[in-house]
Amino acid sequence: MENRLNTGSQIELEIKKLGINGEGIGYYEKKAVFVDYALPGELAYVEITDDFKTYYKAKLIKTIKESKSRITPFCPIYFECGGCQTQHMAYEDTLLHKRDLILQAIKRYVKVPFNTKKVDKAIGMDNPSHYRNKASLPVQYKDGKNVIGMYQAGTNHLVDFKDCPVQDNDINKFFNLILNQMEKRKMNAFNRGGNIRFIVIRKTKLTNEIQISFIVNESSEDVIELGKYMKEKFVEVSSVYEVINKDVKSREFFTNDKTLIAGNETVTEEMNGITFKLKPDAFFQLNTTQADKLYQLIVEKGEFTKNDIVVDAYSGIAPIALYVAPHVKKVYAIEALKASHESAIETIKENNQENIIPMLGDVKEVLNKNRNIKPDVIVFDPPRTGLGRAVTDFLLKHKPKKIVYASCNPSTLAKDLDELLKAYEVKSITPLDMFPYTSHVESVTLLTLKTA
Repeated sequence: MENRLNTGSQIELEIKKLGINGEGIGYYEKKAVFVDYALPGELAYVEITDDFKTYYKAKLIKTIKESKSRITPFCPIYFECGGCQTQHMAYEDTLLHKRDLILQAIKRYVKVPFNTKKVDKAIGMDNPSHYRNKASLPVQYKDGKNVIGMYQAGTNHLVDFKDCPVQDNDINKFFNLILNQMEKRKMNAFNRGGNIRFIVIRKTKLTNEIQISFIVNESSEDVIELGKYMKEKFVEVSSVYEVINKDVKSREFFTNDKTLIAGNETVTEEMNGITFKLKPDAFFQLNTTQADKLYQLIVEKGEFTKNDIVVDAYSGIAPIALYVAPHVKKVYAIEALKASHESAIETIKENNQENIIPMLGDVKEVLNKNRNIKPDVIVFDPPRTGLGRAVTDFLLKHKPKKIVYASCNPSTLAKDLDELLKAYEVKSITPLDMFPYTSHVESVTLLTLKTA
């Protein structure tokens, strides 16, 4: 008979591996026990906090035997914040973990035999700190003052901070400058009768421009005046917006109801000689250094020729198309979101890249309606939901010679590969660390049609 553990039970547990959220995983009578901040190879004393049908959750009481990978986190509120998951682990070992996440997903979802040697070492960062070029943070009135911070994982508790070691230093600086001005102007956050719900700050790496967006419940003169002050006072501030968003349940910050308060509509970023004019709601990778490596990796994997016709699916504002275009005959940049499609048109024009054709719509529908487009290579960079069965069925039917698949979710990548391997073979999978010290991992997979 199984000896079940009750909430509050304390046991010694050997940690076998890390899970997809960076938690340690051990086993009690073959039932998984998930323990935040525990590392593989450790013997830990843990307390059961939740008993689910197929697994337990536990909190770490103490480590009896420590892993050699364990280090002291460099963020003073790491164990409270929840924004990072692996700061207690040596950086090089986090890269091994990210490769392992892909291997775990393949083992779970890919039914045919798979050569694990095709999964390369993860590409990391030389300096994995202050890498985030944009932050979207809630503002709250707390303990007698306005604060910004991150919600503790799984709660509505805001952990406030003055300095985040994974955000660009100037982003930290301008959050604090805005809070100081709010105090001087006696402005309160939304939960204290004011209007400001969130503040979004973007910093460009090339031009060092700052773009500020105030996400508010309703337009107000005090927010407009604050925005104008920030533009006039600080030369780095190039663009300030007020965005009205009344939906307190929405996870989206930006709406169509946005107004330029001061400065330019866009800020300018550049990668690989390509210029990007960024509006506040434009999607742009949050780690500029690693984004460049990602796009260079796609070009390298694709082994494109000057005669290739390429489709860039889920193209966004067309960064991949712009990296690929100099190496091929033509690129069709297909994007379903109208705002991103319009930004892509502007970006392509800005860079005078005449062999990119931007197209609006779902990739399957666009290609079905335009049968004259016969791509040699399709590059995918889908959202976390992956390609899905409809797209993989389309690929299995039309069989482009080569697929380059940039993924941000190992599980959906593996599920898609399970379908695509019916007609394709994986040449390589290269993990890339877009967000150091988090459980997030990107990868680029090259697939080619099987030969008879």
